[in-house]
Amino acid sequence: MVMTAEKLFADVIFRGGDIVTLDRDNPYIRNGAISVVGNQIAWVGAATDLETHVAGATRTLDISGHIVIPGLIDSHTHLFQSLGKTLGDGLSLLPWLEKFMMPLSANISKQDAVAAVRMAALNSLLSGSTTLVDNHYAPVDEETILAVADAMEEVGVRGVVARGIYGPMVEGGLRMKCDPRLFQYTARQELDITRACIQARPSGSLVEVWPMPLNVVYLDPDLMIACHELAVEMDVAWQAHCSESMFEVEIFESIHGKRPAKWLHDQGILDDRITLAHGIWFDEEEIALLGNARAHVIHNPICNQYLASGILQLEPLMTAGVNVALGTDGTACTGLNMFEAMKSAHILQRLRELKPDATSSELILGLATRNGGKMLRKNVGVLKAGALADMTVVDLSGIHHQPALRPVCCLTLSTIGSDVRHVMVNGELVVENHRSTRVDQDKVIADCLQASRSL
Repeated sequence: MVMTAEKLFADVIFRGGDIVTLDRDNPYIRNGAISVVGNQIAWVGAATDLETHVAGATRTLDISGHIVIPGLIDSHTHLFQSLGKTLGDGLSLLPWLEKFMMPLSANISKQDAVAAVRMAALNSLLSGSTTLVDNHYAPVDEETILAVADAMEEVGVRGVVARGIYGPMVEGGLRMKCDPRLFQYTARQELDITRACIQARPSGSLVEVWPMPLNVVYLDPDLMIACHELAVEMDVAWQAHCSESMFEVEIFESIHGKRPAKWLHDQGILDDRITLAHGIWFDEEEIALLGNARAHVIHNPICNQYLASGILQLEPLMTAGVNVALGTDGTACTGLNMFEAMKSAHILQRLRELKPDATSSELILGLATRNGGKMLRKNVGVLKAGALADMTVVDLSGIHHQPALRPVCCLTLSTIGSDVRHVMVNGELVVENHRSTRVDQDKVIADCLQASRSL
């Protein structure tokens, strides 16, 4: 970085728009400015104070009439599922998995997966998401997992490839009628492959790898515990599907004699390193245990509605101390638009509670940014000096926003993905004027369509 008379010379300045920082000490700045040096935010404040703090910049973007937010964090998704978009409609979770998604997954090649992930990651970026936790479970060999991570990084997104782990078939898998072709590795092989992937892309990589024991119901208990131990050994987080449907909880309890979160607690693996996707059907005891552990739960409101799984208990979880983040989940049924996920989460909780003040725009935006950063254990999800320079610039000039009397409400209730104008990840403009700066969008789409036809 270059200093001039104690003032910073920035690489990029965003100037003229309003800023929703998610910084509790300085939450909203009208006519603001942000300076970026390298991959970090160097200064945030009023545009009128810019010259006092910043000497100049290699490039300045005028974003008048726009609003800047921290890059949205999609804390749980399955990018490869784009290959089956619109199929499986009308099924609840268990038959959706049995009759559609697992057979589809068993037939996906590395080339299919990479093409789908590249397009889906680009779709996410264009819609304002800067970080993705991609639970990839088809296929899961080392070469494919690392190729998927490469595809995400090629597009320019920050993220995690949470490697789907099956291990040997167990009673829960049989009861859920899981496709046996997916259970191809021994527990030792699963751990060895995952360790090698983490070593190739450790914590601190733009796209890193986590263990993802797929589901507490159809994973061998010892392998689940070993996944936690591997995450501790490699100093990464880990994620698993848990309590998504009543049927899963009933199956788990009938096999193990206790509910899933209670079982995780009793095994000593419920802590602030674990992130549980869905978490709809926790009871009061489980919620208290999750809160005491400072665990993370990922709310996937659109998918939960699509599959008629239920509604997450947002207020009880957050009151207990659980960190709740937001995700889009399966792209075969939900798409990858975090603005849609925010709107759904915003309104759905009011219906569950029958209280119009059960949520606020500020709360929901926090789930999609700051809480996701906490789950990732990274300095993202907030716009303040020292944070990583991940941000999304949203155009509020569209007719569907007018009159934009309260811009924060626009973000969670009326913004659509195509309103995103610029996206910065790690200090790099990876989307500018609605187009990728890194890849040929048309070719990325064509490659994915070809993979889908072949599949």
